[in-house]
Amino acid sequence: MISETLRESLFKKTVDEIFSSGTGEFDEEEVYEKIPLDLNINAEKAKNVVQELARSRLSNSLIQAVSLLRQRNRQGVVSSLNDLLACDKAVPAKPLSWDVPEELADLFAIYLKSDPAPEKLSRLQYLLDINDSTAASLREMGDRLQPIGAEEENFVF
Repeated sequence: MISETLRESLFKKTVDEIFSSGTGEFDEEEVYEKIPLDLNINAEKAKNVVQELARSRLSNSLIQAVSLLRQRNRQGVVSSLNDLLACDKAVPAKPLSWDVPEELADLFAIYLKSDPAPEKLSRLQYLLDINDSTAASLREMGDRLQPIGAEEENFVF
């Protein structure tokens, strides 16, 4: 038999993997009931662990998404935004704040181009605090970022 501390640690690691999988999926029944039952740990304690992890990872996911945006890593941006959405499913959040609203609009535009489920896009719009008119403009305009590599000069030798 594995010690309770080790089982709780395994649970925490499993939940952390869910929040960093890049899929945006969070199955409440699986995480709050099945996994704790399989590991024979207290369900209420498990729920508190999940909520604590989700709260801490939520803002970290936004920071990571902006960092990847600045590096022009669009796939990484989408994965980080999906992680943010998974954390939000566990602990519904209020709109997040960021000093540069244009970066939030860019994040939304990139996510929009990834062809997400409508409910994910709607929830991300809320979390990034993007109003309906801005969202509509971004949909019409498409991705306003330059194509990757377009800002580089071509040198001929």
